[in-house]
Amino acid sequence: MTELRCPTCGGKLEIDKTNPNIEHCVQCKKTFTFQKVHSQETGEERLCLVPVPDRMEYTPIEKKEPKKTGWEPYGWKRGIALVILFFVLMGIMYGPKIYQRYQMDHPPVTTQSQP
Repeated sequence: MTELRCPTCGGKLEIDKTNPNIEHCVQCKKTFTFQKVHSQETGEERLCLVPVPDRMEYTPIEKKEPKKTGWEPYGWKRGIALVILFFVLMGIMYGPKIYQRYQMDHPPVTTQSQP
C-alpha cells in the first residue's frame, strides 16, 4: 500500500477512524475524500482526492411578521371593496329595469292648458 500525501501541503494523510472514506492531513488539518472520476476519452475510472468543504455555521434568520395593510385575504379593506363592487354591479345590471318600473308607477304629470 502506498502512502498518500496531501495535495496542498504534502503532509501525510491518515484515514479517519469513524469514516474510512475520509482522509485527514496531519499538517494542515484539511479533510479529503476519494471520488471516482470517469474519463470520457479512455473510458476508465480512477480515484481522485477531493477536498471536503468545512462546515459552515448556520443560524436561521427569524422571519419578521409582515406589516398588515388591510389588503390581506380577510382584511377589512378588501371586504369593503367587495361590498362596494357588489352594489355597483347590481346597479349596472338592474338599474335600468328599476328605473323603467319607477316610470311606470309614477307617470309624468301633464298640465292641461286652457284653450
